Amino acid sequence: MSSGAPGSGPVSWSGESAEFDDYAAEYQGGLDNPVKRMMGSSPDQFIAVKTRWLMRREPALRTGGLAVLDYGCGVGSLMRVLAGTGARAAFTGCDISSGMLREVEKRWPAPLGAPPALAPQQGARTPFADGQFDVVTVSAVLHHVPVAERPAVYAELGRVLRPGGRLYVFEHNPRNPLVRHVIARTPIDRNAVLLDPTEVRHGLLDAARYDLDTDYLMFMPPGLAFLRPVDRVLAWLPLGAQYVVAARKPA
Repeated sequence: MSSGAPGSGPVSWSGESAEFDDYAAEYQGGLDNPVKRMMGSSPDQFIAVKTRWLMRREPALRTGGLAVLDYGCGVGSLMRVLAGTGARAAFTGCDISSGMLREVEKRWPAPLGAPPALAPQQGARTPFADGQFDVVTVSAVLHHVPVAERPAVYAELGRVLRPGGRLYVFEHNPRNPLVRHVIARTPIDRNAVLLDPTEVRHGLLDAARYDLDTDYLMFMPPGLAFLRPVDRVLAWLPLGAQYVVAARKPA
């Protein structure tokens, strides 16, 4: 286990909802950190690295018909950027912060149509039915969850994902020294406890059966489009700023 910030980390994830509420209205994806601003000029550039990867991995996102949950959706950035790049899924978002959920609708552009369906979480738990979703995304969420509470998250993800469904866990890579520097100096991440892909893989497999693989992302500054091919070539190298653990639940 790698610590992403000084201190012992959060005592209770569910107790952090008020803290996230405080950040909701002004949340800008960590660009209050000057080092991160040097790498990209907007939060959407960082989110787009993940959405491009998802669109390649899940081509059916372009054709419609998938039920997609963004677990711990925050202000809805991942769903919004996906929709803005042509995804036609039935999006649902959930979060422990009611303030963040209110921001989803405020920030959702009218040309994209109706905003996603939204629901509050009670800690790890969601109000959704067993096997409700074809695809579940979890983007930069787990490092906010206290270590002792992570098994409940993994169990909930497995519960709401249908047989044959796909789960994608995006996280900051603690093996990248620049990531550790930024996280330790970003206010909303002051209680973060980073985790590497091995912990994610073990946590998922302790909760359900999956076929797993891992890619590494964001080797190059997201704002430099001409360097994007480098990221795809280096996806095997465990030094990218982000990683994604892809899990397919057997049918």
